[in-house]
Amino acid sequence: MFLSFVSSWVLYASGQITKQIFWPVPVPATVQTCEGGLAKLHDAIEKGRASAELENDPAKGLLRFRAEVDPVWVELPPIQGLCQAADDRRSLDALERLRYAEEHAVRREASSLAALRKQVASDVAARTTKGSTAANQVGGH
Repeated sequence: MFLSFVSSWVLYASGQITKQIFWPVPVPATVQTCEGGLAKLHDAIEKGRASAELENDPAKGLLRFRAEVDPVWVELPPIQGLCQAADDRRSLDALERLRYAEEHAVRREASSLAALRKQVASDVAARTTKGSTAANQVGGH
């Protein structure tokens, strides 16, 4: 009985995987031209980078980047269908490379910037505390 249950589950899961590989659900394009698609994908990368820069933690920065980029980039297959000319394909390839380079940079920069931000915040806080203490002492005399 247990073996039949496991076998049924394995067959069902295999069927679902096969279905998703060979018969994926098509994503409708929200753009009508290759140029519009390229601009939309590029804007998503720019928004993702700007959003990630607001975060000190690399993991959270990456999540913010992907939250901006992923919803737009699900449209990549239909945009690829619109971009058939050689120049369009080169632009699309460059955008894909930029996306992954920016994602890598988000990881790397968030961790290095976090230390710098902490140092600056500490320095500013120390100077602000000293400055306000000195001002209070001068005003008190």
